[in-house]
Amino acid sequence: MRTVFVIGAGANTEIGMPSGNELKFKIAELLNFSSANSGGINGDKLIYSTISLYSRDGDCVNSDRETELINAAINISKAMPLSISIDNYIEAHKNDLKTAFCGKLAITRAILNSEQSCAMFHVYEKSLLTPVILQERIEQFNKSWYPLFFQKITEGCRVDELAERLGDVSFIIFNYDRCFEYFMYKALMVYYNISHDEARNFVQNLHISHPYGTVGNLWDNKGKCTFGDSPDSTQLIHLAQKIKTFTESRELEKVMEYNVQYLVERADRIIFLGFAYYEQNIDLLFKNKGEQIDTIPLSENTVCYGTGYQISEDDMPLIRNSLILSNKKIKGCYISDIKCAQFFRDFWYRLSFKPAQTDQDRTIPL
Repeated sequence: MRTVFVIGAGANTEIGMPSGNELKFKIAELLNFSSANSGGINGDKLIYSTISLYSRDGDCVNSDRETELINAAINISKAMPLSISIDNYIEAHKNDLKTAFCGKLAITRAILNSEQSCAMFHVYEKSLLTPVILQERIEQFNKSWYPLFFQKITEGCRVDELAERLGDVSFIIFNYDRCFEYFMYKALMVYYNISHDEARNFVQNLHISHPYGTVGNLWDNKGKCTFGDSPDSTQLIHLAQKIKTFTESRELEKVMEYNVQYLVERADRIIFLGFAYYEQNIDLLFKNKGEQIDTIPLSENTVCYGTGYQISEDDMPLIRNSLILSNKKIKGCYISDIKCAQFFRDFWYRLSFKPAQTDQDRTIPL
């Protein structure tokens, strides 16, 4: 059974990453370059210095360009409380390159800061936290959906069977972070007692699509893991360019080998984790041609499951109906008002990734 996980920002709040709503307020704080009472500048100093670097003409700063960029950043900061998300704001100003540049700088800075402070980072890296706080982070991570997901995906699976098992599972990740890839890399090493290179090879061969890009490659050109790193101004400019606006993402989808539409068209089941069901993201998933371009057959019967934590009872049917109407191949849609960890507990016995050998071995589809 071919399964696609669609992962949104809500999934990673369980390990301390920001939700979409929390991210926009972090961005508002980072880009609040109003004058401070002390005579200095509020906002993030690294982003401010990055804007100055980007504004240089040779050895000199182009003050007009710098001022325009600072003003664009301040406008973003002021508008965040009124915006659904930073993505929506950038899309509303899609012809304004200064707004896009400043927004991407802030997204990158906020996500990298959050990676460095999230529970997952402290579980797997040396931490300077006090023993009490470190234990709290470990407990937070252990209660998240990540260990439960790993238990199910590796259930009854030897390391020599892992590539085939993972070949039937794909991931569409709307987040800018690399939390999922980092988790799989670390967890595979621990569970199967394999080397860094073997674990990295497994992760790099996973079918993963980030429609809006990421804050950088998980490994640099020397093979060093970059999760939790702090960039300088030059690096921040480079990393920000990996973030994609909605319009840029739609253009990129046309050339991606494992693009979103390819994965969705071939899914027997789609599982939404921490996904906000925004219209533009639903369109990105399901506005497709349904063309047969290889030997992997298109699905004729897709079932959707997922989380809808804190979505009202009145809105829940609308979301289910919008998914069903978005693609004629979706025959059922089951969204529950639960968090991601609870999803795996509730569907534990129905959620299987084992290959079905005989009719007696087949499990009831999720």
